[in-house]
Amino acid sequence: EGGCVITDDEEVAWNCRSFRDHGYDVAERLRLLELEAKLPYIHNCVGFNFRMTEMQSAIGLKELERLDNWNLANRRRNGEMLLAALADCPHIQRLPIHTAERRNGFWMFPIVVDVDALSTDIGGVTKALGAEGIPCGPVMWPQCYKEKAYQLKRGFGRLGYPFGDPNARPEAVDYSKVFCPNAAEVETRCFFVPVHPTYEPRHIEMAAKAIRKVIEAYSI
Repeated sequence: EGGCVITDDEEVAWNCRSFRDHGYDVAERLRLLELEAKLPYIHNCVGFNFRMTEMQSAIGLKELERLDNWNLANRRRNGEMLLAALADCPHIQRLPIHTAERRNGFWMFPIVVDVDALSTDIGGVTKALGAEGIPCGPVMWPQCYKEKAYQLKRGFGRLGYPFGDPNARPEAVDYSKVFCPNAAEVETRCFFVPVHPTYEPRHIEMAAKAIRKVIEAYSI
């Protein structure tokens, strides 16, 4: 899905550019053809072909133009609406943090519920919300160490790196005995609703009303 590296260290920046461009000395990039004609070896490190195409770059620049005034602005509007609408909703234990010091981007809107005060589990809550026409889902993501990749030690290459790496400490790569109680607890109490920038205020109002309706209906 892509991404970016942000740094104020010029050396780190050049190393990142080199890594994404086959390991070339990109500081000398303008002289690459000249260097290739004279030197048999011009790769300073192992790198990858992670360069953007011109089309990707053009689309990326246009997306950045609307990041603050459309995507992020609408997500925050939607998230703030839900925060206000659900602030006093019974049996909700946790809502996303959004303060001046910790501004939330609202990729999703997770909600932690006191299921002990309900007559159903978190699956029943999401099923009921779905019946109300509200998109929602279980906690994202669940307990990662339970994934087959970790439980069955399915890694890379013949060694199954990092699990089969002879330099690895066996206990450091053995997830079969791992248990994270806080993560396990949250998984049984958390669900999310989307706050996509295409959602209008009326959609958020519908979601808030449905969440209240479902939680109140299942309240013991």
